[in-house]
Amino acid sequence: MLNSSGYFENPYFSEDELRCKGNGELNLAPGFLGMLIHLRTWAARPLTVNSCCRSVEHNAAVGGHPKSLHLTQNERSINGTMAIDISTKDWPIEVLEEFENDARAAGWSTGIAETYIHLDARILLGRSRADFTY
Repeated sequence: MLNSSGYFENPYFSEDELRCKGNGELNLAPGFLGMLIHLRTWAARPLTVNSCCRSVEHNAAVGGHPKSLHLTQNERSINGTMAIDISTKDWPIEVLEEFENDARAAGWSTGIAETYIHLDARILLGRSRADFTY
């Protein structure tokens, strides 16, 4: 069933969690929400969203890359956000490592920071998966 924003209802992520914290915009790339739901189902643990959708202005304010996959719109003709940052603040290292390895196996690109993991679905653009640290 579609909700008022045109996205399928899901049991794991609220629209408010996924919206831009700057202007409230919610624009997910086709296929991205399905990948998120699959990831959350597989993880079998709550995933706390630090950041998902970003307007150009909010992305600049938080020091995001100008061509970030968090952007709801950009010059690369990406039709919506295809990146999310998940808090790993209280995760034991072995849980983080297992989560990261399984996310990679599912096609997600990963970026590890001290308190979060960045996940993006650049594979939806036909790009190769990537791994990096912050």
